[in-house]
Amino acid sequence: MDQLSLSIEELIFSFYSEGYFEQGMSLKEAYYPEVEDERLGFLFEIACRSLLAKGVLEFRNRQYRYKAEYRHFIQAMNDASHTIKASKFGDTDEEVSTSFHTTQAGVYAHHTLYDQQVHQIRKLGSDQRAEEQVTAFFNIQMNDHPEPVISLQAEEFEMLLEQASEAKNEWPSFLNKAENQELVKAFVSDVQTRKGKMDSLMKVVYDKNNTPDVESMIFVIPGENQSWLVSGIKENEFRIETAHLDGLRSIF
Repeated sequence: MDQLSLSIEELIFSFYSEGYFEQGMSLKEAYYPEVEDERLGFLFEIACRSLLAKGVLEFRNRQYRYKAEYRHFIQAMNDASHTIKASKFGDTDEEVSTSFHTTQAGVYAHHTLYDQQVHQIRKLGSDQRAEEQVTAFFNIQMNDHPEPVISLQAEEFEMLLEQASEAKNEWPSFLNKAENQELVKAFVSDVQTRKGKMDSLMKVVYDKNNTPDVESMIFVIPGENQSWLVSGIKENEFRIETAHLDGLRSIF
């Protein structure tokens, strides 16, 4: 068994049943903030019966717990040393995401469906498989080598995105500092076409208290003739270059 699909109710129940109360409570507050304890208990009863029907639970020590061969899926959601999260905008502008959790037991892909109501968790063979899946997930055009486009300060980049989101086809003067104006025009055109929306790839690490911290992040912008990577987010200097495999791999 290398894959497990769970509804959001089943996932919350799974965290509670395996003793990860903080994670379960966090999801409960995110999805069911108004639900009282009595109603939550009813949801747990439904989730428990559903998981029993899937054959992943057993009754031990007067409570329902995951069978040993399935427990690693839930542990991977809690015990990762780091997580790579890829997010993109779908055809109808909904956000779609896939996360890759690296644990001592291996790498797990965590994909959400139907506005995060269904969670698929799958064990992968290696980090290499994760890289391949990230590349396929974004489905963007890649160059063999990066070609620099332009570097922008945070306020300049934000202005460009704001104009694109408001459908303003203006040409800010700071774009004239780039040496390759042809590449800059192509980049700006693609940003305007997407109305400032950018896909992203983020690496999250965890401390001894399991507190997440964003270690690095890049934006990904699919284009008409080529695609773009934006780095330097944490330094507030946005470096834009043509998309290339090493750029995506750097986040790993």
